[in-house]
Amino acid sequence: MKPTPQPIDPKKRTFVPPPPELSAKAALNIVRVFACLLAVPLVFEIAACFTASKTNLAAATMRSGMQWLLTNVLGEGNKDVHLGREGWLFDQHEIDRLVHVKRAENDLHARMLKLAADLKKQEVKLLVVAIPGRAAQYPEQIRAGDYSGPVRVKEEAARLAELTAAGADVMDMTDAFWDFRDRQAVFYAQDSHWTPEAMKAAALAVNKQVREKFPRLASTETPIINATILEHEDAGDLARRLDPQHADRLLGTEPADLISIQGIEPSAKSAVVLHGGGLMRVFDDANLSFGGGDKPPRAGFATQLSTLLGKPLDVRGMPRAGESYEEKKLVICLLPMTELVP
Repeated sequence: MKPTPQPIDPKKRTFVPPPPELSAKAALNIVRVFACLLAVPLVFEIAACFTASKTNLAAATMRSGMQWLLTNVLGEGNKDVHLGREGWLFDQHEIDRLVHVKRAENDLHARMLKLAADLKKQEVKLLVVAIPGRAAQYPEQIRAGDYSGPVRVKEEAARLAELTAAGADVMDMTDAFWDFRDRQAVFYAQDSHWTPEAMKAAALAVNKQVREKFPRLASTETPIINATILEHEDAGDLARRLDPQHADRLLGTEPADLISIQGIEPSAKSAVVLHGGGLMRVFDDANLSFGGGDKPPRAGFATQLSTLLGKPLDVRGMPRAGESYEEKKLVICLLPMTELVP
């Protein structure tokens, strides 16, 4: 016989309360709090445009604090710099390039084609050294995954082939750096420039190429030099683009062990011209990362290459129209792939 169920006391029934509703007053208070949080930095930014330097300092401090919260709490960079995995920073334009977002063209490739044609008429050889970008070499720091090789833009091969057809020798360091990164870092996590080790690897490769194809342009004697080991550290130019005031507090600093070399000075009379921008000057220029201190180090690509060749170089900036190459035998252009193939 089944037991007779006992009647349930209404007072002991399970009661599920209705979900809480946000009152109109509470919702208004939340809106007011968020409005204040947004208004405070905005007021400082507006005041900084019209008032004294103290207000500018306050605005910069407020901006720095907001960026610290964005970076360390929300894991975000800003509109120009992307915060990747493990504290890696990337120029947003470089990521846009890899995902084929439309970008403005530059005229560097066209200028290089014209330079190759002009030098060919003068019987001067052109050597283009293409250095890959950070995003191409470290894609796993942008999106987790196993990558079998560097991430390339499909137009790279065609443009490099056009330079070769125009008479230039082309050294594409992309695959070489991909292999090199298994042994040592190619780029810094917070800086757009390459490491001293990667720079030396590129200098060694160029030295080998010059000695094989243009043996008369290199010396067979060991030059007399004075080398000094320097230890520098820097927050990185990408970190400064996030927080110009306190970049070192945002993500810390990164070290660079440099070898400053004295003994072979650049010479406009050299038969070899070396063109380049920030990659060439990063460890020489006090205004660039790792180039500061009481006395800027002589540790950049030009110094390394001239030491390996045993001869001075005619060091110039990026190639410009109308430059003279009279009595020159070889022109070397050290170019970022991201500028040669935007």
